[in-house]
Amino acid sequence: MNAQRLIQQAIWYLRQWRQYAGILAIAGLVLLLLAGALYVQKLQPIQKDLERRELSLLEAARKLKQSASSASATASSVAERLPQSNQFTAFLLKLNELAEQKHIVLQQSDYKATPEVGGQLLRYGLQFPANGLYPDVQQFISELEKIPGVRIETLNLSRPQISDAMLNVQIEMSYLSEVQP
Repeated sequence: MNAQRLIQQAIWYLRQWRQYAGILAIAGLVLLLLAGALYVQKLQPIQKDLERRELSLLEAARKLKQSASSASATASSVAERLPQSNQFTAFLLKLNELAEQKHIVLQQSDYKATPEVGGQLLRYGLQFPANGLYPDVQQFISELEKIPGVRIETLNLSRPQISDAMLNVQIEMSYLSEVQP
């Protein structure tokens, strides 16, 4: 019977709460209910969206780290494939053979060597004029780019007369090689 009396007293107090609490308590309760509704309708979806975005950013960062590690592995494999600096003469011979195969007439070439990466690498800058037909020049350039350590810096094509089939070509390229220890 004691429990039943407690329940009846609680019900009586709940009916009388407006008289005990006053207008400020009612306003506070309304504000709490409004804050709860705003939290459920507005803030919870934003929090879930932020968590989803954070997870996607973490996944993107993980993928970037993987691609960076694979890029560094690729860079190290490229560094392993770089020719030795004593092979520059062989490269020049290969360049002349390639030009001859593609019917490109190479004229006098100038080159200079520049050490890089604390003297571990040696970059040869080559500059030379050449003459040839456009398809031959295109094939020549694509074959040059396949050679490890070669980079075409600038390429200028000109035709003295619009009716001429031969192009005048000015090529600036670099050849990167490893210095032998």
